[in-house]
Amino acid sequence: MSAVKSKDTKMEIAFRKDLWKNGLRYRKNSAKYFGKPDIVFKKYRTVIFLDSCFWHGCKKHGTLPATRRDFWEKKISRNKERDEEVNLYYKKIYWKVFRLWEHDIEKNLDKIMAKITDFLNNKKNETEIKLQIDSRKCAKRHVIAIIEKNGKCYVGSDWCHNPQKVCPRLPGEDYSKCKTICKQDGHAELDAIKNAKGDTKAV
Repeated sequence: MSAVKSKDTKMEIAFRKDLWKNGLRYRKNSAKYFGKPDIVFKKYRTVIFLDSCFWHGCKKHGTLPATRRDFWEKKISRNKERDEEVNLYYKKIYWKVFRLWEHDIEKNLDKIMAKITDFLNNKKNETEIKLQIDSRKCAKRHVIAIIEKNGKCYVGSDWCHNPQKVCPRLPGEDYSKCKTICKQDGHAELDAIKNAKGDTKAV
């Protein structure tokens, strides 16, 4: 199975080249983001996953090897479960997720690129309008709490109740400054714990 690539495939390279050609700049395969998206547009809170028909179990084109069939069925099934977990994670933190099938990219790349470009342009306009309306808004605008239980991440979120001109919470810092400086009431953490349905440890 070494011939089946899972990274930097012909599809991925062609897609990235088209993004670049359309003037879109991005991060690729960043381990800093949950699920390691193929493409990240941090400014617009958007991630893109390019799902190969083999690795993600496409109903139209996904085929399993004849040997070790039980192993591959479990492997692909877990990949599909993981995709759903990743989708839910980004939904809860208000990020946009594009999931694109390999066969769609090969056949409809122009239409897909137009859809993504239109979406990002609209996000750009929304961001500029918000800044004009209220430039004092906290950089984060809402509080996110992430907790880990049994190897899975659970997310809670809540709008900032006392937004600062500059968010005092640095990337990677825990929730303590939200409590002490911004007087946030902890709903984000409680929401995350509720999602995990049990005791957790902070990430």
